[in-house]
Amino acid sequence: MELSQRLSEMSGTEPIQLIERNESLEPIELETDAQLSYDELPGPTIEPLPMPVEDPEPGLPTVYKSEVSRVAPTTQQRKGDYYLMPLVGFPLATKTSFKKDLLDDELDGEWGNSIGITAGKRWDNWMAYLRVAYQYLEYDNSNFKGSAAQTHVHGTEESYNLAGGAGYTVSLTPSLSTYGTLGLGLAYRRNSADVKEKIGGVWMPNSGYASAESSLVFTYDFSMGLEYMFSQNYSARLGYRLLGLTSNESFDGSFQHLIELGVGANF
Repeated sequence: MELSQRLSEMSGTEPIQLIERNESLEPIELETDAQLSYDELPGPTIEPLPMPVEDPEPGLPTVYKSEVSRVAPTTQQRKGDYYLMPLVGFPLATKTSFKKDLLDDELDGEWGNSIGITAGKRWDNWMAYLRVAYQYLEYDNSNFKGSAAQTHVHGTEESYNLAGGAGYTVSLTPSLSTYGTLGLGLAYRRNSADVKEKIGGVWMPNSGYASAESSLVFTYDFSMGLEYMFSQNYSARLGYRLLGLTSNESFDGSFQHLIELGVGANF
């Protein structure tokens, strides 16, 4: 005890204190029988109160703990600011109308093909794009109205499309996302129609009704689909696009349903 007193005077600390024997041997009061019976009754589980956080020592910076446990990265953070996506597609037109002189009826669309390339810029989960594409498909009607003889009209359509638009991306998994876009643009649309009439059981071409016309038209489109990022810089896309074109001379406006496949780069 004397040594502890000297050391405390030299170091400025508190000396060792003895515990009173009478205090250490003081009996602990037990709970009454009534309190013990009450404690044994069933009841709701009571969560322990959180331990108080001690105040930081003077001079130390205060550290705040964030309540956010996980923040999902945006499409821009995951894939990059820009992308370039070549696309191939399979368009199917619904119907278009052809009218020339006495001929006036609808043409049914058939499968065709398309090719294009899209370049875009990302902001978080938003994106803007510029698209250049070419579409080709065919129309047909073996019982065209407007002539006394049975008439067969076969038509083709080509369009060179330049469009811009914007869209939004939603991540489903770290690698898989879905997207939706809206776009407007211009297209050089070229249509042709070959007309044949059945005379005496033989199909004969009628050059007087044949037509080949082209003009600059407006386009509008809506697309949606899935995009899979199979590496840090490359991704694949499977999507559907509804493309509308305004009328071209004797040919009425048309809609095209396109199934598109693409593999592109992110940077």
